[in-house]
Amino acid sequence: MRTFGNGSPQACQPESDGSIGTESGVCQLNNNGNIGGKFFHRLLAGLLPERCQSCGGPADAGFCADCRALLRRVRDPCGGCALARPVRPCPRPDEGWRIVGVTAPFHYESPLDRHIHTMKFRPSRPMGRALGQMLSEVIESRGLAGTVDALIPVPLHRRRLIERGFNQAYEIARPVAAATGLPLLIRGIRRHVHTRQQSLLAAHERHANVRGAFGVDRGLEGMNVAIVDDVITTGTTVNALAASLREAGAGEIYAWALARV
Repeated sequence: MRTFGNGSPQACQPESDGSIGTESGVCQLNNNGNIGGKFFHRLLAGLLPERCQSCGGPADAGFCADCRALLRRVRDPCGGCALARPVRPCPRPDEGWRIVGVTAPFHYESPLDRHIHTMKFRPSRPMGRALGQMLSEVIESRGLAGTVDALIPVPLHRRRLIERGFNQAYEIARPVAAATGLPLLIRGIRRHVHTRQQSLLAAHERHANVRGAFGVDRGLEGMNVAIVDDVITTGTTVNALAASLREAGAGEIYAWALARV
């Protein structure tokens, strides 16, 4: 588990933009060093058994086994774009593609699309946690955590954050951070342009919509990072953020999401 400053994990504190972080801009989730915290969560779990976010039945990790079985995985995914093989050639660096590899283990279809819609527009933090737990299991099973130094949830513009109440990418990233020990980088990474929703746009409109939408005001020299989002369609959003991260000095940049269109 990574520590900072005096060697102690930093607790999450609200940032001025409504997201979560610490004064250093790092949200470090302590998942193995706080004995009291472990005891509390085990006690709470015993008193309040977890319920499946889909059917309401008993569950031990967000969804019950039956509801998990309804989520179709992408079989034999390409490491570059996360689409099922065989695929057309992946995006190339000379075309402005800055993502080294994409992980998005599930198809964006029913019932997963409904779960993601519930998380974003009901809104539902417990659903976000359940979805993040599923992503964290994939990240751990594929041994991907060792390839990066930190996680960066795709930021929302302040106006969208106020409308929605929370950032869905952050809610998905939290369980991944807790499971892997990777820090979440929040402060100094922002969406300073209020763009239209990508889901409402055609593919050719998405590039222009997010071009220059992100800004990074912190140094990332030598850090390999994973951008975390809920769904990857064309990849234009994560690639636009990756361009700003690269300008701030980031090394290899990956994209981790729950679903692939």
